[in-house]
Amino acid sequence: MVTKKQRLLASVLTLGLSMSAHASTVVTFEDISPNDLTDGYGGILGWASLGGVGIADKDLGGNGLKTFYGHEGMVSFDHSPVVFQGTYYKAYAVPQDEFPLTAIELWYQGKMVHSLQYLRSPLGLEWLASDYSGLVDKIYFRGGFEGFSIDDLTYEAVSAVPLPASWMMFTGGLAVLGFVRRRMSS
Repeated sequence: MVTKKQRLLASVLTLGLSMSAHASTVVTFEDISPNDLTDGYGGILGWASLGGVGIADKDLGGNGLKTFYGHEGMVSFDHSPVVFQGTYYKAYAVPQDEFPLTAIELWYQGKMVHSLQYLRSPLGLEWLASDYSGLVDKIYFRGGFEGFSIDDLTYEAVSAVPLPASWMMFTGGLAVLGFVRRRMSS
C-alpha cells in the first residue's frame, strides 16, 4: 500500500523535474511568404543581408514546403545568449578543394567558439547537430559558389543571469512548509 509520504515524495519529484525542462525554438520558415522575411523573425536578426525564403524544401529532403536560402553572412539573436542545437543544411556547388566545408561558425562575445563541418550531402538537406552546449550570440553561415539552404534552425534561449533551479526552490518551499506545519502541531 502506498503511504501519503510516498505519494507526496513522488509528486515533489515529478513537479520538480517538469519545472526544470527547457523549451527549444525551431525556426521553420513555414509561416511566412518569401517577401515577408524580416529581422526579428524567429528571434533572429540579420536575415535580409543573408538571403531569403522560397525554395521548395520537399524536393531537397527537408521537413516542410519552404527553406531559407543564402550565400554567406552572420545572424544574431534578439535575446542572446542562446544554446544552438543545430539545423538542416545543404551547400550548393562547393569547390572540391574545400571539403570538408566549414559551414557554420558559432560566435560568442566577438570570438568564434565552435564550428560545424559539412560533408557533402548529394540527396538533400542533412541535420548538422551543434555538439556544443556553450553560449552563442551570433552564427556565421557559409555555402558553396551557389549558396546554401537551411531549415528547422533550432536553439534554446538561456538567461544571461544564472537563476536557481526551479526544482530546488520548490523543494526548499516544501521543506519550510513541513517545518512550519510540524511546529504548529507541537
